[in-house]
Amino acid sequence: MAIGADRISREFKQFTLMHEIYILATVVTPTFVNTLLMRIAGNQDISLQYNLVHYTFIALSMLIAAKLLHHARRKTVIIIGIILSMTVYVIVLLFMGMVDSLYALVAAVHGVATGLYWITYSDALLQYSTDDNRDAAINFVGIFSGFISLMMPLISGFLIDLFADYTGYYILFGMCGVMAFLAGWLALRLIPEEVDHKKTQFLHVVKLAYTKQVWFFSLHMDFFRGLRDGAFSFFLNVLLFSIISSEALVGVNTFMAGAVSMLSCGVAARIARPNNRLKLMTASVTTLLIVTGVLFFNLNMFTVLLLSAVSSFAGVFINNPVTTTLYTVFDHFPESNAYKREVLSVCECYKDLGRIAGICLIMVMPSGDFWSVVSLCALVATQFLTVLFAKLTLRAVQRHKAA
Repeated sequence: MAIGADRISREFKQFTLMHEIYILATVVTPTFVNTLLMRIAGNQDISLQYNLVHYTFIALSMLIAAKLLHHARRKTVIIIGIILSMTVYVIVLLFMGMVDSLYALVAAVHGVATGLYWITYSDALLQYSTDDNRDAAINFVGIFSGFISLMMPLISGFLIDLFADYTGYYILFGMCGVMAFLAGWLALRLIPEEVDHKKTQFLHVVKLAYTKQVWFFSLHMDFFRGLRDGAFSFFLNVLLFSIISSEALVGVNTFMAGAVSMLSCGVAARIARPNNRLKLMTASVTTLLIVTGVLFFNLNMFTVLLLSAVSSFAGVFINNPVTTTLYTVFDHFPESNAYKREVLSVCECYKDLGRIAGICLIMVMPSGDFWSVVSLCALVATQFLTVLFAKLTLRAVQRHKAA
């Protein structure tokens, strides 16, 4: 009851079990594929290039996934995504020593797998929750995901550091492949839903984005969120690895980030409500910007670890209100249920465009620690626009209710 489990449906709990096994299988992929590429190539540029390709293919696959969900059951799309995740591990395991020359292929397959899976997650979250229990549902998942993010990278980092060669990477990605297989088996046991066989309405959704204020604000809210969200999901580990080349240290950082994220989800589940989401969001962005500015005075292992911790805590209060605000739009515009999957996929495209723009900002900056910090501060500052567009979205909803 303390984390709101009593407010969540049995179907959502069943989906959560499968989801957490999938997280167990994939949570280390973004971190340790990046460190593997950096160790082989000897620079951080390849990590930026990898993530640029990755987010591009997430955006493209979201459009594919939205179409598939009109012609196939949700769990079928989930299983395709899981199979592609397993394919990533097969490629890495077979071509470990030359994976830096195949980074674009790995990034593309990983991106499509991620896109297919996460649109089904958003679709299920929308179906199994309401505005009254959505904060509890999101944070219920977040607590377990945070615990997995707590343990897996830590264990993985020390496992890799135990061996002088790539043996630790072989063991790690082999285990991840097995867990992905288990997630696929659990996906087969999900309760199927009816397939509507409707035509996709992407053009209609894009038209709405530029003719209806509520959709314009909500879609661009996701774009601005993506500016920080994409880069911060991996670049702090890249920065840390460039200071001290140790997978164990990266694992410790990810462990700490997971612990803080889990704590933040627990706090958010207890205090976040529709009437205070934006205030918490604003306070989180302000705090994160101040801490990021500390790196101007001293950029070392400890300040990067501090920023990572604050980013993980604040990120829950920045990202979750974006999701709940979008779902509030769905709740107050019932006609949007006819094209909800298209909206979710287009929103993801906007978010991924933001992520790509954020990575490009880092890439175009001059080399050097100072400019890395400048780019991080700029990305955090853009989150005030995320708050603004969330506020404008909710105002548009209120005007609709009053009409």
